[in-house]
Amino acid sequence: MRNIERTSRTHQSLFLVVVTYLAFISLGLPDGLIGIAWPFMSSRSNVSIDSLGVLLMSFTGGYLSTSSTSAKILHHMSLGMLLSVSCLVTAASLLTYSFTGGWYFMIIASFFLGSGGGAIDSSINTFAASAFSASTVNWLHAFYGVGATTGPLLVTLMLSVSLQWYHAYLIVAVIQILLAILFMTTHKRWRLTSNQDDRREGTPYRETIKLPIVWLYGLIFFLYTGLEQGFGQWLFTVLTKSRSIHNEQAGLWTSLYWGSLTVGRILFGIVLTRIQVNVVLIGAIAGIAMGVFLFVADINPTITLLGIIIMGTSNAPVFPSLISVTPVRIGERHTAAAIGIQVSMAMIGGALVPGIAGFLSDSFGLEIIPRVFFAAAIILVASYFVATRFGRSQAHEI
Repeated sequence: MRNIERTSRTHQSLFLVVVTYLAFISLGLPDGLIGIAWPFMSSRSNVSIDSLGVLLMSFTGGYLSTSSTSAKILHHMSLGMLLSVSCLVTAASLLTYSFTGGWYFMIIASFFLGSGGGAIDSSINTFAASAFSASTVNWLHAFYGVGATTGPLLVTLMLSVSLQWYHAYLIVAVIQILLAILFMTTHKRWRLTSNQDDRREGTPYRETIKLPIVWLYGLIFFLYTGLEQGFGQWLFTVLTKSRSIHNEQAGLWTSLYWGSLTVGRILFGIVLTRIQVNVVLIGAIAGIAMGVFLFVADINPTITLLGIIIMGTSNAPVFPSLISVTPVRIGERHTAAAIGIQVSMAMIGGALVPGIAGFLSDSFGLEIIPRVFFAAAIILVASYFVATRFGRSQAHEI
């Protein structure tokens, strides 16, 4: 009887992992599309290239509206149901992108696209930080990379076979609907454990936000996500509009960026079973600065491509590893609230950093964008150095 119960629990755990992987694929797919589609979207809507910042801000507003309240939402519905509803909201937003060129409709759709992603991201990351090891969390986030890598490839494929960019959005919308059906039909099997529920409710939010270490790591998430997302979103535009790279080649290079992030997370999932998380994080954050520097230098196409790949690979372990060490560095009692803050700061950075870079490009040209990213990378390196030293000195207080 015990063997039967153990086998049942194993099957439930495997199902949970598979569903979590699918959820992260669903998060990555829409994010990977806009980097290549944006020049065509902006042309159809008769807005300037730098207007991407408006969509990103709207996306962030929607994201924050659900990521900051996901714990409360999970008191009223299961995680499986939340995933299903979020995928449907995402699908509706993508269909709006596909069928209308109205700028204000696109801004509204961007808000709901963010709200769908925010609900998924914060709740699953809270679960993953408590339930999985650093290596497993890296593999989990690798599936975000699978989605983000597939997005640019889809748009590039559509363009190469004489279709339109919005056909890729239609395909991804259908995928989101299929995922919603999967999550809907299996939502009763998707449960948070009682221990995780206790952790989520354990410490008042106001106590967590008073911890300086929480906001220091919030700044790190802000800068890192601004770099990861901003580089991917602007890469195609900078390559084609400023450096005269052909559309198909630039699309391939953009996919290589997301692909190197995905492969990196798979590889770092193995590396983290042998090397301490802090060592990996130090090397990765330094690698981000190096990758952006090579891209800014633009010595020749080979060096530029090398910088893109280094940037993607170095990005790979940062977000999942920082999430996984939150219970240790911030404290178990503060984990749920701290991750909510970190994810929220990450999304603000994902909108503001590329948004500011785009705004500056209107006055200084597109090449100012990678320079803004390099400045952000230097601040990221300094912030992580301060955080690790501050964390040691505050360890007993936490």
